[in-house]
Amino acid sequence: MSSVGVRATVLLLLAVLVGGAAGWVTAERTSGPVVSDTAPRPVAADPALPFSPPEKLRPNPDLAPLSETLPVHDERVGTARDGGIVVPVPSGWERTTFADDRQAKWSLPDGPTGGYALRVQILDENRTVSQKVAVRPVELEADDSVSDLEILETSFDTLTASFVFDGYRRLTVIRWVSFSGGLVDVEIAATGRLVDEDGMEALVARIAQEVRPQPLPVGKRAQKPGAPTSSSTP
Repeated sequence: MSSVGVRATVLLLLAVLVGGAAGWVTAERTSGPVVSDTAPRPVAADPALPFSPPEKLRPNPDLAPLSETLPVHDERVGTARDGGIVVPVPSGWERTTFADDRQAKWSLPDGPTGGYALRVQILDENRTVSQKVAVRPVELEADDSVSDLEILETSFDTLTASFVFDGYRRLTVIRWVSFSGGLVDVEIAATGRLVDEDGMEALVARIAQEVRPQPLPVGKRAQKPGAPTSSSTP
């Protein structure tokens, strides 16, 4: 091949290479993201990530928030011979006494389910007040009748918690009292809706301040109380 033919061949190859490179650069500059015309579909759930839907709650009854200044009157729980107490309770509320006569509950007469209630129990346990505060969250956790439990606040003698019971969101304020400053004697629990918190705290505080042992008849001595009784769900 002559020198002229070789030169022509080389120029042709260079032109091909330069054109290819220019085309690649142009394609890189002008190419956009690939757009699919397929309708979007939800991503499949990962079975390794379990999900529990929120619990469906019943609507709260249409009651005014519990008052912080309820009128009260004294009632007796138990008897003087077995360590009974005198306790101030809301006037006009209906009483339910438990079988052992060492625990009673008060609520509005014919009140709607999910309203507010008060429970007072005489205790005979080898525990101090602070120990009762510490153990009650464990007892609530083990109670199959409550769910979505949240301990909101604790102090040396009081526990406040929220939970779901019978389909209703409930709030409970529980306080323990020791007459001697040693072992616990009385448990006071008010339960209601979240909007009743101020009223329940005021009621529990008043009862804890005014609850007292029943006076013994002259010449009588208190008998040792029977075996401890378990606390019912607030």
